[in-house]
Amino acid sequence: MVAIQAVWLHWPETKAVAEAITPLRFVGGCVRDAILNREVRDVDAATPLPPEQVTKLLKAAGIKAIPTGIDHGTITAVAGQRHFEITTLRRDVTTDGRHATVAYTEDWKEDAARRDFTMNALYCDPQGQVFDYFSGAADAAAGHVRFIGDARARIREDALRILRFFRFFAHYGKGAADTKGLTACGELAALIDSLSGERVAQEMLKLLVADAASEVVGLMQRHSVWEHIVPAIVKTETLAQLPQTIRKTQHTPDALIALALLLRSVSGGTAALINTIITRWKLSKAQGRRLELLCHDKWQAAEDKEWKKQIRAWGKELFIDRAVIAVCEGAEEAAALAAVKLAREWNIPEFPVTGDDLIALGVKPGKELGAKLKTLETAWEEGGYVATAKELLARLS
Repeated sequence: MVAIQAVWLHWPETKAVAEAITPLRFVGGCVRDAILNREVRDVDAATPLPPEQVTKLLKAAGIKAIPTGIDHGTITAVAGQRHFEITTLRRDVTTDGRHATVAYTEDWKEDAARRDFTMNALYCDPQGQVFDYFSGAADAAAGHVRFIGDARARIREDALRILRFFRFFAHYGKGAADTKGLTACGELAALIDSLSGERVAQEMLKLLVADAASEVVGLMQRHSVWEHIVPAIVKTETLAQLPQTIRKTQHTPDALIALALLLRSVSGGTAALINTIITRWKLSKAQGRRLELLCHDKWQAAEDKEWKKQIRAWGKELFIDRAVIAVCEGAEEAAALAAVKLAREWNIPEFPVTGDDLIALGVKPGKELGAKLKTLETAWEEGGYVATAKELLARLS
């Protein structure tokens, strides 16, 4: 039997939860990533005990219990600053492609059998002993994203598994994708249309931050899956440049930058396409506005003086986003990297004059005030941001 040595197993909070709930095994991503020596952030667990008993035992141990998914048998244990989702072992009774009716079980393998991929059906006890019912550890090590059981049947149970197949392949896959899984995803791709926008966005935004996102998007296009997510043929060459550009600029991986690169590759009709994505994926207003800005901007090399104006207008993060996109699309790398360095190091000054200052001098509110304020701000910019409010206001008189 395989055993893992994971830092999270020795957290005091993990031990407290394990001592409160017996029997209990940790499950899914935390075990998979421990086997692969990847960072683990979220620790989930499973138990044959019903939710009511889990809640009672946690409270008896002084651990807060929140019924976050009580309808599906999930209780969130809050130990210190850490959260642990604890779910009662389940088996599917009925499925409709979007939701499942479940029943509780005491059979660990039966619970494992309802999970999507072999690498996600891994369990370990509090001592780190791994329980692997479908060769998930070997598949994880080999980068083989493989459905448990018949791929078509698993997809018909929940169409989201199509997107999860590609998302996990983007992050964990090695070599060629699993033939049976890939074929099933292509044949049943139309089922994606029945999914809510939130579920589609959740998976796609996770997929697009993977280093292999460009290759996987291409794979999705070749197997007629992409058209059910983004109704346009995209080019992936610029997206392929994103991982190395992110590292060179020391920027944070960002799904909206990746999505913007793909949408910018579409010739004609981009505005309508962007609106379709914002609506279908149910992006927030902030996400939608940012995506629009990243898709429509035209980058041009400039001097520091012009860069500073743009940094003030766009804000540091969005300015750097634009520089990253520009490099991916073939802009001069040295100039863009210099602009990024300037954005990070420059402390943006605050324009020292306000509308109230002008009103105090007798300027009436309205267009005249706005025009005079803009004139002073332009003079302040051209002068290197050093003029004081007193010096600027003296210009009016």
